Amino acid sequence: MKARRAGQSRPLMSSTGLSRIIYKPPPLTSAQKVRRARAWAESDVVSRLVTARTHNVGRHRAYPLDAIAAGIFLHALSSPTAFTLAGVTRTLLSASPSDRFALGFPPRTVIRYRPILSGFHALEDALGVGFLVPHDHELTADPETGEVDECPEGCPFAPASLDEVATGLVQASIPSTWTPPSVVAIDGTDVESAYRARTANTGTDAGDRPAADPDARWAKRTGTDRRPNELYFGYEAHIATYAPEPAGEPLPQLAAGLAMRPGVKDRAGAALGILDALRHVKEVLLDRGYTTSRAEKLARPLRERGIAVTMDLHSTQRGVRPGPITGSLWIDGALYSDALPDPLRQLEPPKIGDTATQKARARELFDKREAYRFTALARRRDELGSQRWKGPALAGHLRCPNTPASMRLGRHLPTAQCLRGGNCACGKTVTVRDTDLERDRQPLPWQSTRWALSFNRRSLIEGLNAQLRYQVRNVNRGYFRVAGLVATTLLMAVTLAAHNIERLRGWHLARHQPDPWQVKLGEEPSDEPMDRHTWTKGRRRPYRG
Repeated sequence: MKARRAGQSRPLMSSTGLSRIIYKPPPLTSAQKVRRARAWAESDVVSRLVTARTHNVGRHRAYPLDAIAAGIFLHALSSPTAFTLAGVTRTLLSASPSDRFALGFPPRTVIRYRPILSGFHALEDALGVGFLVPHDHELTADPETGEVDECPEGCPFAPASLDEVATGLVQASIPSTWTPPSVVAIDGTDVESAYRARTANTGTDAGDRPAADPDARWAKRTGTDRRPNELYFGYEAHIATYAPEPAGEPLPQLAAGLAMRPGVKDRAGAALGILDALRHVKEVLLDRGYTTSRAEKLARPLRERGIAVTMDLHSTQRGVRPGPITGSLWIDGALYSDALPDPLRQLEPPKIGDTATQKARARELFDKREAYRFTALARRRDELGSQRWKGPALAGHLRCPNTPASMRLGRHLPTAQCLRGGNCACGKTVTVRDTDLERDRQPLPWQSTRWALSFNRRSLIEGLNAQLRYQVRNVNRGYFRVAGLVATTLLMAVTLAAHNIERLRGWHLARHQPDPWQVKLGEEPSDEPMDRHTWTKGRRRPYRG
């Protein structure tokens, strides 16, 4: 048999090109799980949580708090059918004494449920309060009013929100040897509470008692081929995943950040919470569930952070509107000259059920708009809150009789039907304020081919949610059996972190590349054979419930 060269990738598609080959690596050994769980528990964010709940006075805990955190992560790596604290206790009981010692438990420790529950509540309390970046100076206060004086310039003090800590727990599962890209896609998935909702009215009837999960709320989830549109009682987990460049190399589907919200609320705030925690993001891919928020809640904060957005447009965001100067039009969030032919002004986007050929033909019409679109003249002027744009004839994309230089361009360019001497905007420059139609604007024109190649990367987050809900794990009702937003956030963050470790390993081993955690922990490269199966994309049947 011919030996495989080092670094040579396994085939990812079948010989017919119709089926994708899925490789399944051998499961992690107990020693590998323990080392990864301990490494995660020793990360900076977990260490801060442990320090926040470690007291120097009073009775000592039965088990160290960092060991409990490592034990919870070890249980998540075991791919449980339900993520419960009783399951964590059973996982630690089934571990060998040497593994428990490696996790941080003292020798000859008897594992009991109550100390594990107490440790989880301690981590939950620290997560709910959030750790603080400490001051680098002594605090002073006014002796009369008691008000603390302002910090000197350069003080690093900053509180950490729940979104920042949850994202930090997820990021702790990605080793520093793996360089993340600067593009993320964010989407929400419902996390149903395991507890039954009751009315908030107080009375003698048991059915009128408040819900056992006080933070959960009623919300509506979109129907799929598995279920119709319906209401659920619980939370929405806003998850971010990394996305490659439109024509870049593929990436493993990793969770980059997490923000939990009760029911369906504050979607824009959840997205901003994740982006603020990641800090290095330059572009975000969002659907209409986020971008229909008011401009001051999402579009403006993204612009102030220097983050570009690629988004789909709601029907209320589309249409033709007057432009900032005579002869210009806002069409589907982009600025065009009114020389744009009438048949190209009102275009219908491709439908979900259309074939690839039908979608390509529909986008050819959107691409024809490009010759009439205004383009940026220079970088945005932050101090003035505006941007200079130049007309299509001035940019050399269109031939216009009112711009003589453009008529000397090649005849491969379209010619505007403007009257000579008329008041057209093809050869003009215009200053556009940042607040002009700021909710609907994006760098790429909507439904163009370039936009489609960029926005289609958002399917990566939908694939990640499908893996968490159905394919790899079962994060549905009953998977988490804890009450409260903070407790659910903690278990969800641990689940995403464990999923990242497994995905990193499987993705790299399928390509004959070393697992980043193997490199970080100094383990020997894996040479075990991988199981494989094929997956063929087919048309799903609609729900007929």
